[in-house]
Amino acid sequence: MSLEPFFDEEKDPPPIDIEEYLEKERRSIRRKSYWAIGLGGLVVAAHIGWLIIFALAGAGPDFSILFRSLFFVLGLFFLCAGIYGIYHSKTLTAEDIVPSPEAIEFARRSAGTRAIYTTVLVVAIVSVYIVEVVVGIGNAVESVGLVKSRVIYDGEYWRILTGATLHGGLLHIYFNTQALFGFGGLMEYLSNRAHLAIVFLLAIISGGIFSVIFLPDTPSVGASGGIMGLVGYLAVYGYQRRRQVPPDFLKSMLINIGFIAAFGLIAYQFVDNFAHLGGFLAGVFYGILQIPRKLSCDPRSVRALSNLFGVIAMAVFIAESIFSIFRLLGRV
Repeated sequence: MSLEPFFDEEKDPPPIDIEEYLEKERRSIRRKSYWAIGLGGLVVAAHIGWLIIFALAGAGPDFSILFRSLFFVLGLFFLCAGIYGIYHSKTLTAEDIVPSPEAIEFARRSAGTRAIYTTVLVVAIVSVYIVEVVVGIGNAVESVGLVKSRVIYDGEYWRILTGATLHGGLLHIYFNTQALFGFGGLMEYLSNRAHLAIVFLLAIISGGIFSVIFLPDTPSVGASGGIMGLVGYLAVYGYQRRRQVPPDFLKSMLINIGFIAAFGLIAYQFVDNFAHLGGFLAGVFYGILQIPRKLSCDPRSVRALSNLFGVIAMAVFIAESIFSIFRLLGRV
């Protein structure tokens, strides 16, 4: 979902043919979908091929093995996403891509926004991951991960925050940082970076609490609870301010939510769905309370108190990242 400004900063855009623009968008969606189908289909076929080979060798085929492979689940996810993309390209209409005058004006006023807080969050997470790789992921989880027994019985509540600074591997941190860049950048563009920091921290806390309550026996790591908070906030934003965003924005957010939920159900052995749910609900509730419905109210304008809370939220996450690094290195 692109939110690039709908205008040229130097001059008014030349008139475009709507049908030509629509066809261009359809081709772009189809191209990305074919890549997803090709990549996902290759991974899925490779896994099924190995299963067939083992079956021919006399071993009884156990299809449950497939869903215990993260690569198979990801391949299936990309395959389904690509198939949906082909369908979406065929059903795309001009109404889905032509922005309203309010959306154009909002884009004009939001031009030049930089995803500063998002970048800082990503740098903090990547910094912790580098140290995590040095000391070993298993040791890192035991040291600062969200080990529920240590929270419940030892009172180490700080793990709810530090657990979000860790990641379980290269694929895990890659997908989370990509999602954080995408959704965080959108939130800074549409709303205000103070709200980004507040929602991210509240969602991490909420997701961590949900995980401790409903999944007490399994350690958890990752910032996906905070990211789901951003998704929940943006979904509410797309509904409340639908005249100021591209026509298919809310639809795209709902599709994202659907795919994330489906992926979580399929990959339940790898995904902390309760952390996702807790983070998502925190973002939704914050969005309902904060996002103004009236188009005359600027959603990017914040009071001094909100800015202060945003700075505090950023400072807390950065401090927890530094604490995680020091503890991993044995300095704390």
